[in-house]
Amino acid sequence: MQTQAFLNAHPDMKYRTEGWQAYAEGDFAQARTLLEKAASYGDKPAQALLAEMAWKGQGQPVDRALAYAWADLAAERGYRLFVAQRENYWRQLDAGERERAVEIGQPMLATYADEVATRKLDSHLLRERFSSANWRRRKALDLVVPGPDGLRMVIRGHAFYQDKFWEPTKYREWVDAVWTDPPKTNVEVGDPTPAGGR
Repeated sequence: MQTQAFLNAHPDMKYRTEGWQAYAEGDFAQARTLLEKAASYGDKPAQALLAEMAWKGQGQPVDRALAYAWADLAAERGYRLFVAQRENYWRQLDAGERERAVEIGQPMLATYADEVATRKLDSHLLRERFSSANWRRRKALDLVVPGPDGLRMVIRGHAFYQDKFWEPTKYREWVDAVWTDPPKTNVEVGDPTPAGGR
């Protein structure tokens, strides 16, 4: 319950989590609706997944120009994975698609660019921080929130009220630290062994 309260207070994470769930279930129309909500709060992972969905035509016709426009927004903070995605898309666009990507990307800035979206998130965080002061503190409970590559991150109950989760500038710094260099998972593979006694 405390995890849900935290997510309700952080709509960028809330709608991204719900969008990823819908995506995993193959409900791409619902995923797109939820991810667009997350994107409107400046959530870069949501914007990157919207780019991928447009690129692959998941729940919509393939639209490589729209995919680039989303990828450009996702790369706005310089997160390495999303910059690479944007540059990869740009290389594959033809001249007409590039022109259209710029044309359709400009109006998207009014809703999804950081200049607008972070102000919306900041207002929400400050309002929720004030109202959360009345929440019953449960330091023994841990929160599970979404992180990079579908990994779950645990926030210990005693850390619930730390400034990095509620003060807008510090929250953005925390999010940036998580996404700038996300953790990598490695699998150790030994030397090849011939199959069948060969």
